[in-house]
This record gives sequence, structure tokens and C-alpha cells, in this order.
Amino acid sequence: MEQWRTTDDHELVTSSNDIRAATIAGPNGMAARLTNHGSRLMSLTIPDGDGKPVDVVLGKDDPHDYVADDTLMGAIVGRNANRIRGARFTLGGREYRLTANEGPNSNHSQPNGYEHRNWTILEAGDSFVRFGLDSPDMDQGFPGRFRVSVRYALVESGLTITVRGTCDATTVANLTTHTYWNLNGEGSGDVFGHRLRIPADRFYSTDEQFIPLAGPAGRVDGTPMDFRRSVGIGEQLRIGALRDNRQLAIARGYNHAFPIEATKNGDAYGTGAEEWTGLKLMAKAVGERSGIRMAMYSDAPAVLLYTAGFLDDVPGKNGHRYGPSAGLCLEPGFVPNAINRTDCERPVLPAGKEYQLTVLYRFG
Repeated sequence: MEQWRTTDDHELVTSSNDIRAATIAGPNGMAARLTNHGSRLMSLTIPDGDGKPVDVVLGKDDPHDYVADDTLMGAIVGRNANRIRGARFTLGGREYRLTANEGPNSNHSQPNGYEHRNWTILEAGDSFVRFGLDSPDMDQGFPGRFRVSVRYALVESGLTITVRGTCDATTVANLTTHTYWNLNGEGSGDVFGHRLRIPADRFYSTDEQFIPLAGPAGRVDGTPMDFRRSVGIGEQLRIGALRDNRQLAIARGYNHAFPIEATKNGDAYGTGAEEWTGLKLMAKAVGERSGIRMAMYSDAPAVLLYTAGFLDDVPGKNGHRYGPSAGLCLEPGFVPNAINRTDCERPVLPAGKEYQLTVLYRFG
């Protein structure tokens, strides 16, 4: 593993004002670069069918450049990922108010999100890094002292992200990874040619502020939200445009949550490795030019598909500029605003209970 360092090659320090980056190596020529600023995945290099290394993650060359990033590239988002209506919720009979950073609502627990904290480096090896964060009571408006760790590891043909945390009071805990993927390579254009599969029978329509509408999730049948078979993203968007689909127009593509039901998912992961057995398939994608395939498994109740319709000339790696749909996010977690709903699983973490989010990516 590279020495954790600042750009002037100082030795490893884990103080709160220290930004570091390092590269870890895995089997089959895989490599990942990480930074403790936001516990971010900066790059992930995968050999394509011809053995050529392809970086499939949008990001920055210098970890310090993430300080000004407002797109959450590669970041761990928390304490609550995505939106909370009215920037308020009730827990244990008490109302809690958050900062309204997107109209009247809270989005990604900003403006003081975990993506702009310098996490402590707890341990590191040739193929893994584990970060830690101590989030105090009432941080961002959430009750309880929340101590959380994130472990990235390269494994056979894949990447794992293991999130664990505990809180000394009952709280909201809904973290996610906000990596933008382009399986043809970062900076290679849009992802409209990518084929995508999401094994979900239902999805949540949203209002114009991207908060799911009241009522149960709707059926995907006969809509451009149907990814139960592998289909081109651009093909679905064209179908939506022909039908004047309001949902796609609002989001400039997709920004929608799909509940993944284990009982209906025949794609549970089970290799005999107890650590990963039983994870649900959340999505499969393939880059139409590189041929790189990615399958994402998780224990989260839902996945949010965001096709980055609001990226606008964002500076990236290697002199690239990222425009709309330069990547896609597959965010495992709870349905947006679930803390204020009663018809879906809520992100309530009881005091003393361990929070768990496990994500496994397989490439081929």
C-alpha cells in the first residue's frame, strides 16, 4: 500500500485537519485509491476484456480538491443520506429539527455532512483501509453520539464496503456510498449506453423536490422504471420522453428509490463465505464499450438510482469535465424520507444496537 501522505509526502498523521490519499491493490490487477476526506473512493481500476486498466469511478486527482466538491463524488454520506421532508422528524415523542439546505428540506444531512469530515485512519493494509468518525450528540441535529467505521477492501474480483456504527441514544442512521460509476471509464462520456438491471417490482414516484409521494410504491410494469431485465438506460429514457414521463423530466433522468425484497429476489449472494452470504442483488450494470460488468449486492432495504442529470461541467480527473449523466449512482440505503413514513422500513437505530451496511461489488 502507498504511504498515507499529504501532497508533500509527510508521514502518516490522523489529525482532524489532515487530508490523506492512498492506493490499495487487489487480485486480478484491481486497484483503488481512497482518501480520508469524506471516507471517499477516489478511483477503482478494473481490467477490461483486453486486460487494459479502466478507472470506472468519477473523481478528483488530488484529495484536497474534494474540499470544494458539492457533488459527493465517492463519499460516504451520513448521518442520513438523501432527503427528509421539512427538515424535521419525531423520535421517541420528541421533534428534532435539522438544517434546511434544499428549500424547506434536509438533503444528505448537509451543510455539515460526513462527506466533508476528515475521518480517522483506524487501520490500513495492502488491500484494505478502515476509517472512523466520532459524530457527537446533536451533530447535524441528530440525537446521540454516533461512532461509525467504514472499511474498504479489495477481494477476489470485487470491492467491499463495510459500515458499522453504534450510538448511545436512539437515533437516525442511514448512510450510503455516493460513488458515480462509468464502466466505460471516467471521462468517457455519458452512461446512456450502459445496460442496467434492478430486480425491483416497485419504485417510488417523487414530487419536484425528489421526496417520495405519499402512498405505497408503484408498480414498474409498463413504465420506464422497469429494469427487471437488463435494458439500456438511454433506451428507457427515450421511451419515457416519448410518453412525456413527468418523473424523468423532473429528475433529468432518474433519481428514484427501488425497494429490494429478499423474498422475491432469486439473486441472493451465497458463495459459502459467511461474511457475504445472503446479501441481496441490488443492481447489475455493463459498460457497452468496455464490456466491464458490475453486480452490486447489499443488505440495504432499497437502492436509489441517480443518473446524475444535474452534473454540470464538474472538474474531474485527468483534465476531464463531467456533464449530465457522466456517471450513475447506485445508493444502497433507506427510502428517502423514510423516517417520516410508516409504510416502509424506517432508519431508526436503537441505543446500543449496531448499525450495519454491507456492500459488495463484483466485476467481470
